[in-house]
Amino acid sequence: MFLSLSTQNISPTRPRRAWAVWLATGLGVGNGPVMPGTYGSAVGVGLYLLLAALLAPLPHARFLMIAITLVLATLSILVVSIALRSFSVQDPQEIVLDEVVGQLITMLPLPLIAERPGSYWLAIAVSFVLFRAMDTAKPYPVWKLERLPGAWGVVCDDIGAGVAAALVLAAMRWMGWIV
Repeated sequence: MFLSLSTQNISPTRPRRAWAVWLATGLGVGNGPVMPGTYGSAVGVGLYLLLAALLAPLPHARFLMIAITLVLATLSILVVSIALRSFSVQDPQEIVLDEVVGQLITMLPLPLIAERPGSYWLAIAVSFVLFRAMDTAKPYPVWKLERLPGAWGVVCDDIGAGVAAALVLAAMRWMGWIV
């Protein structure tokens, strides 16, 4: 079962911090059989849609979405730093909390409420593909962030990929190509 905490990179000699590993693996989705980062990005899309639905009726919803995303990005560095102590490799592929946060950042240029549902879903799909492409390709200077030590390197390269993808998404919206 892929939501379990058993992963191949967890070191048997290091103490387990099960709660941090569970959160860092995106509630266990990072233990998926192939391309765990894609599962983490999908969790990020789901989290964005949930937050957008909850925040849309509130005053200053856009500000709240940005603030929550920044808080989650900061907390992800803390959670990943704790979880890394349980792994035997420096950047285990099972850790997908960085992809969740990167995907959230990518989607910030999107409206919180769908004016035209069909085009909104297309924009969500485009944001997903853009983030996965940026996370995989790691264009300059995103790849340099990977060199940061520990959790900073694990998380910040995905934050950088999310910012790059968000800029492309914002430009696409500005040009009228998507919602």
